Amino acid sequence: MPNIGLVLSGGFAKGAYQVGVLRALAQHLPHDKIKYISASSVGVLNAYGFVQNKLDEVEKMWRNQNFSDLRSFLHSYVRSSYVPNAIREITKEYRFFRPDLYTTLLNITDRRLNYINLKEIDPKIIWGYLQVSVSLPMVSKIVEISEKKYCDGAFVDNIPVTPLLKRPLDYAIVVHFDQSNYVFENKYFNSKLIKINFMDDKIMRDSMAFDKDSIDHMIKSGYDESIAMFDMHFKNGLDDIEYIYDKIRFVDNIRGKQPFRLTGDVVVNNMNRVLKRIIRSKIKK
Repeated sequence: MPNIGLVLSGGFAKGAYQVGVLRALAQHLPHDKIKYISASSVGVLNAYGFVQNKLDEVEKMWRNQNFSDLRSFLHSYVRSSYVPNAIREITKEYRFFRPDLYTTLLNITDRRLNYINLKEIDPKIIWGYLQVSVSLPMVSKIVEISEKKYCDGAFVDNIPVTPLLKRPLDYAIVVHFDQSNYVFENKYFNSKLIKINFMDDKIMRDSMAFDKDSIDHMIKSGYDESIAMFDMHFKNGLDDIEYIYDKIRFVDNIRGKQPFRLTGDVVVNNMNRVLKRIIRSKIKK
């Protein structure tokens, strides 16, 4: 069995696309066959539901959201128990999972980005780490765990490929929401990535589209687009590595010239910007 990875980025409401992606992926690749998963923000909730074999609960969480606009969403997100209740529902009846599952957290105490492996966390407190994963800087409360203050790390590294860089990967699936289909890190690492990018000219609007029709549309689109990709890449099965690489090259060539994305540079630049905003918000208070 090849060494397979999965990366799920953050994206607010656009995370609903990932539910469809994971539904499609499960038809080709059971969750216990993936060795390494890295996720940011809402992608962490989706990834956790996937490895716990609780996609039904995750999909229910998404389909139960129906906020008419950004204001109503933020009011519910910040002031109500909606998110904690949804997380507690997903974390009920813990089941041991095989893959390493990294969440991306901004450690405000130490002013650094942490990639924390939830597989190594006590199941009794995993819900707390999931809540931290979606604690938006400057919007929701900063969460303290073991005397360290954390918040969502997606504003620093929203497509967290870092935990996979030194792993013995044969290939990985990367799901993100950008207006660019990047070359990640270097051509060698990039040649192992099956990239699924839901890009459009309404990226910010769709990121806040928590109404029922939008959520339903994104879940369906996520499934339809991904099942076509997986049917193509895995036509000869999961073990035909050279065939999968050939299809990766084919898709990259169709997409044309792509900008390089160097994770280290992204992290440093975003870290400085986010920490400045957090410090300013504290001063104003």
